Amino acid sequence: MDTGLCVTLCVAAAIYLVTSSTVSSEQLGDSPYVSNGSLTFKNRTFYLDDTEIRIVGGSLHYFRIVPEYWWDRMRKMKACGLNSLTLYVPWNLHEPHPGKFNFDGILNLRRFIEMAQRAGLYVIFRPGPYICSEWEFGGLPAWLLRDPDMKVRSSYPGYQTYVRSYFFRLIAEISDLQYHRGGPIIAVQVENEFGSYSNDTQHLLFLKQTMEEYGIREMFFTSDGFYNYTEGLNGLDNAPFYTEALPTVNFQDIVQGEQLFDKVETLDDDFPLMVTEYWSGWFDQWGDQHHTQSLDDFGSTVAAILNRSASINFYMFHGGTNFGFMNGANWDFEKNTLKTDVTSYDYDALLTEAGDTTEKYRIARQLIHNAIPETPRFDIPYDTPKEDWGRVHIQDFMSLENIIKIPQKFRMNRTVPMELLPLHSMDGVTFGGQSYGYILYRVNITHGHNLTFTDFPRDRIEVFVDGHSVAVLEGMVDNVDVNISLGLYTEAFPRERVLDILVENRGRVNYGTMEKTVLDKQRKGLDNNCLLDGELLDDVEIYPLEFDEDFYKRLQDRFVWGKYIGQSDLPGFYRGRKFIANTPLDSYLNMKGWTKGFVYINGYNLGRFWNEGPQQTLFVPGPYLRQGFNEILIFEHHKSHDSVSFQETYILDELHLDESTV
Repeated sequence: MDTGLCVTLCVAAAIYLVTSSTVSSEQLGDSPYVSNGSLTFKNRTFYLDDTEIRIVGGSLHYFRIVPEYWWDRMRKMKACGLNSLTLYVPWNLHEPHPGKFNFDGILNLRRFIEMAQRAGLYVIFRPGPYICSEWEFGGLPAWLLRDPDMKVRSSYPGYQTYVRSYFFRLIAEISDLQYHRGGPIIAVQVENEFGSYSNDTQHLLFLKQTMEEYGIREMFFTSDGFYNYTEGLNGLDNAPFYTEALPTVNFQDIVQGEQLFDKVETLDDDFPLMVTEYWSGWFDQWGDQHHTQSLDDFGSTVAAILNRSASINFYMFHGGTNFGFMNGANWDFEKNTLKTDVTSYDYDALLTEAGDTTEKYRIARQLIHNAIPETPRFDIPYDTPKEDWGRVHIQDFMSLENIIKIPQKFRMNRTVPMELLPLHSMDGVTFGGQSYGYILYRVNITHGHNLTFTDFPRDRIEVFVDGHSVAVLEGMVDNVDVNISLGLYTEAFPRERVLDILVENRGRVNYGTMEKTVLDKQRKGLDNNCLLDGELLDDVEIYPLEFDEDFYKRLQDRFVWGKYIGQSDLPGFYRGRKFIANTPLDSYLNMKGWTKGFVYINGYNLGRFWNEGPQQTLFVPGPYLRQGFNEILIFEHHKSHDSVSFQETYILDELHLDESTV
């Protein structure tokens, strides 16, 4: 770490505050928005330690960036003129099983916040428990759905009990990093865009009071967008929660932004204007065009926000990557189908997915220095180099039939969704259910021609008979029929066949309204909703394929790999190796020629690929590679290829690159 730079940044930040105008504590008086912290406001102005401050921040998510690059991204924030870092906290990663917490590695939240302080950045803390963020289930853990009556984001006692337990552990991790205790955290958000979900302001009050009980003393705030305020939710018209937490706004369109600012100004003469999420770009979904925002629109909107003397937070400053199966989704009510987010969270942000500076970055930097001339200026750090590591030839293959021998098998009298699988023990720990990945249902049949799904399976399904693929279903609605006979048996010559139904959890919906109760219906797999010739399936073998860290370790211990002998149209793992002689640098894996699946590199799940596009490459951080031999492991649903290639550049904007899209 560059100690000299740390000192320079911190001193510069201190000089900036000292040279700003000041106001005494007596002038500020008591504020209902902060318990005992230091950030407050008066006359539409923020004050920190009685000194005027304008918040200029950017969203940076530690869980979307390898820890080796956290410092680089923070240095680029400071060089852009930012004084604050805004972060979400994903409950589902930190508590993957009830009562089992993880704050290590890429989830070392404390180290991330301490690093931000060393970089001279304040921290705006957004703990959720719901965060949206195009993240799986909006950051909520899937095991909540084991409760059949679960009502997330509400005053439902079962939900609030788990929230209290989570907040108790989370706040203990960061409590001493609040500003009034010498840390960088200056503000804490209550929930997230709650106005678009519900007007249950008692739940917001519960969240605030719980955080206070466990030690939060900094300023509380909420954030909502155009829909939320104009519909009169979030307590702004119905029940005044804005007397408990400072209302801030989210937008991309400055016309809507001005209306939101006007709304906030009518609520209280003292409220400062703050854009907690100025959407610097937008997220992508499979099968849709790559989203970008014009530089003219970006520059004019940022200038308008700064010219109104408002505080601003760029969402995103740097998006990063939805590693593994952590991408979110949306339910398209018009088309009655699931739209899932791609692996890249590039977001057309100020930094690319790999952390490189963009023209947006340079525009924002200049506008910030124009509007706030006293902002310290630092040189822009160099971008991390990229390398084309060349082609990797596939050498080994493992069939789905061998893959399903790795996890524990369950035999049940019906099909159940992954979250409701029975309790089971592994390495002395008892778990219940499955959260991510795939699930396979197997039934031995001696008759039957028509398979019917009576309720929409919310994901992607492939149906096999005796290992032969007979149907791929995606985005289905109620009562979908599949003919599974295809001459495989006749009534005159019945014999036992194996019916397999492979379901991919493509990602749970991360955004919705309470009225349509989308979030509470995110159980994945088959929920006793599959009939064979009118009769429910029974005597079902269920194979949970979570493809988590434990699965990968078990996979490495198996010796059932076969030699790759050419392209296959069936699911399986494909393995190749790449020798790297020098220190590994960042790269991109081009999945051209492959169809759909995900990729492990040295045990790290890079995320999903799909030739639907628009994303065609997967970002490979240099720290995921190693000097020497590297293992590339590809799970492919359908058409495989005999190789895969590394390259120096990314492709995020090509739809249907391969005409064989399934």
